[in-house]
Amino acid sequence: MNSIKVDLIDAEEKAKDITIKNHARVLELLAIMLNLYTNGFSLIPNLNDKTSDTDWVWLFLITRSFLSIRCAVELMKKAYYAQAMALMRIVTEAYFLCGNCEKNKTIVDGLLRNKPNTQDSKTIFQYKKLAKDMDALDVYDKDYTFECKFSHTSSLSLGIMTTEINSRNHVLRPIPTYNEILFLMCCESAFRNGLLMADFLEKFLDNVSKEKGNVWRIKAGIGIQQIQEWLAELKERLVELKERHGS
Repeated sequence: MNSIKVDLIDAEEKAKDITIKNHARVLELLAIMLNLYTNGFSLIPNLNDKTSDTDWVWLFLITRSFLSIRCAVELMKKAYYAQAMALMRIVTEAYFLCGNCEKNKTIVDGLLRNKPNTQDSKTIFQYKKLAKDMDALDVYDKDYTFECKFSHTSSLSLGIMTTEINSRNHVLRPIPTYNEILFLMCCESAFRNGLLMADFLEKFLDNVSKEKGNVWRIKAGIGIQQIQEWLAELKERLVELKERHGS
């Protein structure tokens, strides 16, 4: 048992070392992404009973999303790509809920007061409908369905645990192994989700204090621009990598 544990830890550290060596700039941008949130949290004044239900829901979901992205980054470094994507899916779901809770009291009551109770939660969490209601079907079709392929048991989520020897033979890898394409795909999801939820952080800060919202926008502006520029460059990079690897 000890040798298996050591092998696993060694594999994680090896993947992490390669990731840090090959993607220093991307990891720096991920840190900038997380700092968008910590800077926003530091500006939140003391909340009181005048804080609206919508703002409370936003705050809870923004915080949970921040923590999910933070954990996903650590998993990505160690080559746990499917597990990182599963956390990204949680953030996308939070985005759909945030986009509907202003006009959908059922969401607010369900999340803050457990009404209707959890047995009826399917009436709240119909994510395709929520996406449609907030005019975000593109996020559902392009981001959410892709993340679900990693989260659910699928040929993709199982296939990334193997290494292709030839067209007919694959070797199962029970330990995490660095993969550039999968790492960059996880980064893309982290950045896209992080920017989507940052919109609601901005709205929340504006609601509790216009002054705080303006301060956050000034601090966040350069970082957001850098992330958007990297996302634009990534599309060409992924095409190049897929062509090189024949995938």
